[in-house]
Amino acid sequence: MILGIIQARMGSTRFPGKTLAEISGKPMLWHVVRLARAARTVNEVVVATTCVASDDPIASFCLREGIACFRGSEHDVLDRFYQASKEKKADVIVRVTADCPLIDSEVIDRVVTRFQEGGSDYASNTLRYTYPDGLDTEVFSFVALERAWSESVKLSEREHVTPYLLGGKFRTVNVESEFPVPLGTHRWTVDYPSDLEFVRKIYAEFSGNGGFGYRDVLDLLNTRPDLAAIPAVVSNEGYYSSLYRQAAVGPAARRSTTQSQAWLARSRKVIPGCAQTFSKSNNQYVQGVAPVFLQRGKGCRVWDVDGNEYIDYVQGLLPNILGYANEEVNRTVSAQLAEGHSFSLPHPLEVELAERLTRLIPCAEMVRFGKNGSDATSGAVRAARAFTGRERIACSGYHGWQDWYIGSTTRYAGVPNAVRALTRPFPYNDLPALEKLLQEHSGEFAAVIMEPVNFVEPAPGYLQAVKEMTHRHGALLIFDEICSGFHFGLGGAQKRYGVIPDLACFGKAMGNGFPIACVLGRADVMKVFEEIFFSFTFAGEVSSMAAAMKVLDILEGTDALARMEANGRVLQDGFNTLAKLAGLAGRLTCEGHPSWSLIRFHDTEGKDSLLLRSLVSQELIKRGILTLVTHNMTAAHDHLAVQQTLEAYAATMKTVAAWLEDPHPERFLEGEMIQPVFRVR
Repeated sequence: MILGIIQARMGSTRFPGKTLAEISGKPMLWHVVRLARAARTVNEVVVATTCVASDDPIASFCLREGIACFRGSEHDVLDRFYQASKEKKADVIVRVTADCPLIDSEVIDRVVTRFQEGGSDYASNTLRYTYPDGLDTEVFSFVALERAWSESVKLSEREHVTPYLLGGKFRTVNVESEFPVPLGTHRWTVDYPSDLEFVRKIYAEFSGNGGFGYRDVLDLLNTRPDLAAIPAVVSNEGYYSSLYRQAAVGPAARRSTTQSQAWLARSRKVIPGCAQTFSKSNNQYVQGVAPVFLQRGKGCRVWDVDGNEYIDYVQGLLPNILGYANEEVNRTVSAQLAEGHSFSLPHPLEVELAERLTRLIPCAEMVRFGKNGSDATSGAVRAARAFTGRERIACSGYHGWQDWYIGSTTRYAGVPNAVRALTRPFPYNDLPALEKLLQEHSGEFAAVIMEPVNFVEPAPGYLQAVKEMTHRHGALLIFDEICSGFHFGLGGAQKRYGVIPDLACFGKAMGNGFPIACVLGRADVMKVFEEIFFSFTFAGEVSSMAAAMKVLDILEGTDALARMEANGRVLQDGFNTLAKLAGLAGRLTCEGHPSWSLIRFHDTEGKDSLLLRSLVSQELIKRGILTLVTHNMTAAHDHLAVQQTLEAYAATMKTVAAWLEDPHPERFLEGEMIQPVFRVR
């Protein structure tokens, strides 16, 4: 018996009474019931509302219309669903909500059919949005619901029906749309009066006739984009509110770092700075609280030398796009290692990988390989200088450790002044600043090198204008896609924004942690590499190339990138909602692309706050979350990891918000404050 349950109430915080609001002469709930009943896979439909008096109108409406109605707990929505399902002797439950009057019966049938095919306890079209928001359908077995009902103890799991089902204990599957829409571009659920007006217009376009589906609406909006001007809101805000209410205030217990401290003492004697990378140094965390040495990693989790487990959002500074120790990648590398990996002559893999990159990346006509991002950016700059016969470089973003770039930062010690003078930075999204810089030394700039995007979207037309300006001044445009490459799609930011540079640099995610990078671009420019010295003993090391081929197999052949973006969006939205609930909306913000987003920490004047960053980092570490200032999402960050992270965020923000009311919040630090490396973004 497949039971459709429509979750309904009158007491919406954002839009009270919306459930019975009129659309084409009928209450919204009437339309949702009609559409749910139209699903051929659903045997019966029941409206599940609460026992409170404010929901009496829903019960009265159902009685008048002959619609089955179950009334249960106001706050324990999981119990309400369980009792309704038990009363109706349901085997399978289909959950939809009363604020989705554009729900499509064919979509419901698709999700139910996918569930019936077996292999899952839960099926939905919401684990990754390829349908418009407002067609949300969840299907799960009564057995799974009963287990969730009996085992769930958290407020967030009782106030919402399905979080426990997504916590890693059940088999889940997502249903993809045959006509996918970009994430966040279509929101058809009714949260505000403006949403209701949108839905009314859609119904009016079809003359109030309910015989239309979501594809008809998409076709309509393609011809009438003026109808789709709906303000964006955060999905699942109620769930984030539950997480915040259930969070306890107060510092978490410290974890043992005995072994980390012992290794740190040994390291100080033999390694300057105690780490090979500034961003991995112990001064980037609250010292004495955070781990210093990690022992192993798997997926999105790591374990330190003391055995503590963490959900890792650093991921080796971004390269592990599939997570630690991906089995497919490791098997591929192991097979290559068995045949050798650093040869005396080129290996066919070099050609195969280069051919593949020229197919995937718009600007790529030829490719040269290196081992890290600094290799690639420095090679691109050297090639640009050789090609143009000029020396000056304009840069925007971070481009590695070599003299030509690092001399333009505060970390310029050891770089000759003559070298420093040749590279000048310019601010992102500021065309006049770049024009002024290029004019100051007209005819002397070899290249403009920039991150095409980091945590701020390019202004409309900005990248194209940069390209035109660069070429007008006789320079080459280089996109540094070491970070954006692959995280923003297989073709990188250049494909996403439709602006093709002369050269580009890719690396990091390319090998899922195995060291590989590349310079690629126009063939006439790349031919310069036959003359300039860009040569490494290990540039042709093929184990990393084998890893890169397998990474590209997975990114091309699975929904890994889409899952990263979807889970990153939940994390980003959850972070910002929780910050707002804690009264920290102006002080804690998460911005940027969901797959690679940035957390900003501000003081009361809007300036960067290392104290706030340190307090947040301290409490997250103690709650098992390892992060710097970014969400470096991987395909291994699953729903359970995101749920656990949001719970840690809720408790941390609630605690830190209370500390900031103290005249001296620094007294809550349990170790030395985080120290900056430098800021370039």
